[in-house]
Amino acid sequence: PDALRSHLDSAHHWEMMRILGDPMSSTPPSAKHLFISCAVIEGIFLCVNIGTMSPFIFEKIMPYHLKYTGLILGWWGGTYCGLNMARYGPRSQGAWFLARTAAGPIFVALGVAGLALADGVPGLPREWGPWPSYVLLITSFGGMAIFDAALHARQMLPPWLLKWKVGVSGLITASLLLGVLKGRYLERNAHELIMAYALS
Repeated sequence: PDALRSHLDSAHHWEMMRILGDPMSSTPPSAKHLFISCAVIEGIFLCVNIGTMSPFIFEKIMPYHLKYTGLILGWWGGTYCGLNMARYGPRSQGAWFLARTAAGPIFVALGVAGLALADGVPGLPREWGPWPSYVLLITSFGGMAIFDAALHARQMLPPWLLKWKVGVSGLITASLLLGVLKGRYLERNAHELIMAYALS
């Protein structure tokens, strides 16, 4: 009886929130400052990706960019654990609670893997470099955005969190994609660019 009553109370509460509006649609002030800080730092990496034509500078900055985005991915994986601890969402979404529970450690592990791969893959040919980290991180951020949209559609993710995560993830993904394209270009033309700089 207690479990049934709790389930019905949860269903009623979330249905009323759907009809009347979710008070969690407003961003907490501390979260807003945190996400803006993340966006500013990522914006700096994006500007470096756009502006630099030096293979040396790019090679020095690139691992820090990958490690930073790996940390962000791991942190956002941890937000799923926080949502579960807060029991955010209707209890009728039992399967999605399980999916969100599993997603936390998975995305944390992917973030750690992206961070570790930023310095290259031990045991693999040197020409592979950090490129597997780019592929892993871009794929992970894309998958997380799809998962977040599915959670939000089921009232399993606060509206403000979806808004900020999608915005900052879009910036991160654009920066990573540009990093791949720019890095490959600089890698292929490193000799010519260095010689041109030396002669200028």
